[in-house]
Amino acid sequence: MEPIRSEKIAAPRAGSKQAKLVAMLSRKNGITISKASEALGWQNHTTSATMTGLRKRGYEIERVDRDNKENIYVIRGETNASN
Repeated sequence: MEPIRSEKIAAPRAGSKQAKLVAMLSRKNGITISKASEALGWQNHTTSATMTGLRKRGYEIERVDRDNKENIYVIRGETNASN
């Protein structure tokens, strides 16, 4: 049995660090975990865990592998986030 998904994704509270992370991930070129962590003042594992939470909320976060470089994470397309 597949989980029931709402069409609308609950957006993080405006101005929160989660909202800032969603904004960084929504950039055309995305962001690495280390750069996002640095910008948010978090450790890498905290950023990674928060991204897992965002995925569970319905955000589709894509990992882009790069040769000999850190992976980039990006939210592609529109999200139906609601406040």
